[in-house]
Amino acid sequence: MKQKQSRQPNKKVMHNAKVFGALLLVGAFFVMVLMVGRLFKIAAFKDVNHHDLNQATRSTFMQQETVPATRGKILDQTGQVLADNATVYDLYAVLDKKQFKDQKPAYVVDKRGTADKLAPILGLDANDIYRQLTSDHLQVELGPKAKNLSVDQYKQIQALKLPGIYFNSQPARYYPNNRMASHLLGLTSYNSNKVGQRTLQGVLGVEAFQNKALRGSDGLQLSLGNQVETSKENQVKNGENVTLNLDEKLQATLENRMNVLFDQTKAKSASAFLMEAKTGKIVAATQRPNFDPNTQDGLSNSWENALNQGAFEPGSTMKTMTLAAAIQEGKWHPDDTYQSGVLDIDGQKVVDAFGRNEGVLSFRQAYWRSSNVGFAKIEQSLGAKTWRSYLDKFHFLKKTGIDLPQEETGSISFDQPIDQANTAYGQAIRVTPAQLLQAYSAFANNGKMVKPYIVDRRQDARTGKTTYQAKTETVGQPISKATAQTVLDNMEGVVNEQEGTAKQYDLRDAGYQVAAKTGTAQIAEKGHYLDGLTNAIHSVMAIVPKDNPQYIMYLSVRQPATFPDPNIQITLNKVFRPVMLQALNDGAAAVKSKNNQVTLPKVTGQTVEQASKTLQDAGLRVATVGQSGKVKAQTITAGQQAQKGQLIVLTAAGETKVPDFSGWTKNEVLTWAKLADAKISFKGSGYVSEQNHAANSFFKEGEELAVVLKERE
Repeated sequence: MKQKQSRQPNKKVMHNAKVFGALLLVGAFFVMVLMVGRLFKIAAFKDVNHHDLNQATRSTFMQQETVPATRGKILDQTGQVLADNATVYDLYAVLDKKQFKDQKPAYVVDKRGTADKLAPILGLDANDIYRQLTSDHLQVELGPKAKNLSVDQYKQIQALKLPGIYFNSQPARYYPNNRMASHLLGLTSYNSNKVGQRTLQGVLGVEAFQNKALRGSDGLQLSLGNQVETSKENQVKNGENVTLNLDEKLQATLENRMNVLFDQTKAKSASAFLMEAKTGKIVAATQRPNFDPNTQDGLSNSWENALNQGAFEPGSTMKTMTLAAAIQEGKWHPDDTYQSGVLDIDGQKVVDAFGRNEGVLSFRQAYWRSSNVGFAKIEQSLGAKTWRSYLDKFHFLKKTGIDLPQEETGSISFDQPIDQANTAYGQAIRVTPAQLLQAYSAFANNGKMVKPYIVDRRQDARTGKTTYQAKTETVGQPISKATAQTVLDNMEGVVNEQEGTAKQYDLRDAGYQVAAKTGTAQIAEKGHYLDGLTNAIHSVMAIVPKDNPQYIMYLSVRQPATFPDPNIQITLNKVFRPVMLQALNDGAAAVKSKNNQVTLPKVTGQTVEQASKTLQDAGLRVATVGQSGKVKAQTITAGQQAQKGQLIVLTAAGETKVPDFSGWTKNEVLTWAKLADAKISFKGSGYVSEQNHAANSFFKEGEELAVVLKERE
């Protein structure tokens, strides 16, 4: 039997295997070296493909938080706050009996007692609250009246220490003067930002038109443990403060007088606007009905701002533009005569007021007496094309660009000869008060029209630096200087002549010559004009003083149900006279020149006595909250502008003395009261004439102060 031979490995195969193994070992070594090097680089430099691992790790554990911007304030021209920021509270009740805090119930325990205590503060029925507290929900809200609670309501409820009653705080807007100039200031509503926080958005008036500046922009804050980071590009930018041309004291007088007019006439609406003749600044403005922006009481879904919306047929105030066109075109022949009463145009009639025939009149008398027939004849002498060109030159049917939202352009009917004649005395054309004020500014400025505007400037709320400053803007020159002067001469006659329709507005006894034009416009409804004085718009446009115009005022009342005086112009004059005289005479209310501006010095850190003297020496009024130590805060920060005579309130430590409120406005009293945490009740309107706590007496926390306001005669 043969033995099997053992097979020996092939030497070549063995060699190849050894080589391959060596190469594999070397390759693995180099891979390991590369990996170790890579890991060392990552560990040393914390970077992978240009991505910072430190930052990535931090971002994983960091929390992002939106920092909401603080909305800017709205101020009057003297620095009085017209719109401010506040906090309101939404109440909710926890009913889940599993909720405890510090081993004490964190739910409503005594439902009947809780309902009884909440009812009078919320203005709700206790039984309605009780029914909601006995529901099977884990948590309930108590309806609209339990939302947007004031700080005072919040404090009252907190003091009750009711288990299970909690609040969510929300930003809110506060208007210290309630209804004052509400149509101009406007309104805000709530919006939610990216993370569900409620922010304020302007929806009406200046709040809407200046919303971007007032709103500012939210910031982004990153936090890791106790570390907080904010990059430069993500910093919060608080809203800017917006200063209006309004003067609070002048505005208060206008509001008070308009309240009386509106109550007495029971009119459907009324409005009043006062503009600086040479600059276009709207320094006082109001309308009725109005609304309270704090509660939205009086606000309807069809709300219109009377200054730049709700275009209407103006009536005879348009005759001044027809007069100006005739003078400019050489068609004004004041001593020529015509037959008043009725004028036939292609079978349709132009009729003087109430169809009265006053016989043969001169065209000068036509303006004084406000004859429709006379001005229809003037339009015919001009020709429709020429008259239409002057409507364009006076910028009717165009937006003025006034700084309010949703301005209307108006409309016109001008196809037929009767329509063309009607527009010459203010029918068949619809305009806004802003357009009328702009047009009349040409007569006050030697033929040049200035644009009306409301906002004077915007400032950085932190630094006081002015970011925007409005300027007077000339928007056209429809007539010459000579024509403007002749127009004013004729407007003077409307006031001074016995037959003039504006003789009620005479201020010569006070040292001022008034130039004015009245208007009585029919109101069109369903294709025809309504009849009677109770279905008309009664108005006046006045320029004062005539020889050096300072102010233009437009007043109107629509469809008065009652007439408290023999002539509606007498009633309107009860608004015109006190407001105009205050504007002209009252140095504290009149528009200030730059020479009366004061740059606020920094007085924080000084003693109360030192700070008071510094401010008084600068021509400012001073009141304090606290009497001891160093001044902690001043109501207008250093570097910002104020007017001489403006009130500055200083905050310090120690007891507080009640100031002498004599002559203060309601807003000034409220400013002091807010800082002193004092409750104030008001009676009357105007300026403080009485107070129930003696000046310089110590104020005790919890006491209620009462003041009586009275208008200046």
